[in-house]
Amino acid sequence: MSPLTAEAVFVAPRTLPEVYTALEALGPAATLLSGGMSLMPMLNRGIGPRDAIVSLGRVDGLAEVTLRGGRLSIGATATHTAIARHPLVARSAGVLATAAGGIGDLQVRNRGTIGGAVAHGNAGADYLTVLSALEATVVIGGSAGERRAALGDFVLGLRSTDLRHGEVVTAVEVDGSAPDAAAFLRYHRVQGAAPTITAAAVIRDDRTVLAIGGATPTPTVVRVSSVEQALAAVDAACAANPLGDAHNPPDYRRAMAAVHTRRVLEEAAA
Repeated sequence: MSPLTAEAVFVAPRTLPEVYTALEALGPAATLLSGGMSLMPMLNRGIGPRDAIVSLGRVDGLAEVTLRGGRLSIGATATHTAIARHPLVARSAGVLATAAGGIGDLQVRNRGTIGGAVAHGNAGADYLTVLSALEATVVIGGSAGERRAALGDFVLGLRSTDLRHGEVVTAVEVDGSAPDAAAFLRYHRVQGAAPTITAAAVIRDDRTVLAIGGATPTPTVVRVSSVEQALAAVDAACAANPLGDAHNPPDYRRAMAAVHTRRVLEEAAA
């Protein structure tokens, strides 16, 4: 099946106002394209609207990484490769650079973007897990103006977010001061494949935030008081809202979540 219909419209605006205008004009038929690493496979399988594509690839300034007012802002079209190599990310959020540098293969890292990954809302994705531990904010733009949402409020469920029609994820923000310590772990059965479990821990001012992805429909986030408390909280979340598939059933993911909870906390504290 072709990813697009023969009559499909492709629009590549140069500014965000032009993006918002295009989305309003095209209506529900429009689909946003960032890097395409999630969107194109879905379109090939016949999932989602296929009549109009609005590309963010030419929008000026949307890939910028800046540090202002104590906040590190990463533009939506910044690629995984750019994030992994950017000196500001390395200084302020090195754990995010680590995660970005291990996503997929080189081709995926050179095309995939942080905004596309966040908007896709895949619970086990590297970015959602590490950004949850970093307590990130999602910046969302639209014709009505700009709004901000905590990542935990933005991601509603498996591949479900609070991104409304006509809106665009324009940036992701995290604390611009480097944490005292942090760690990120990824577990997958085949190198380069989608991870089964991701785990991140961030320690800042004697406060530890743990995030586990892939075992529940949204990342499980725990404010840690002890390893035992974190293990109990993760296990309770997995039991209450399990996630699984034919290759990695819920019980297996639950067990791997426990293993990686302990490992990532130990690595961050080392």
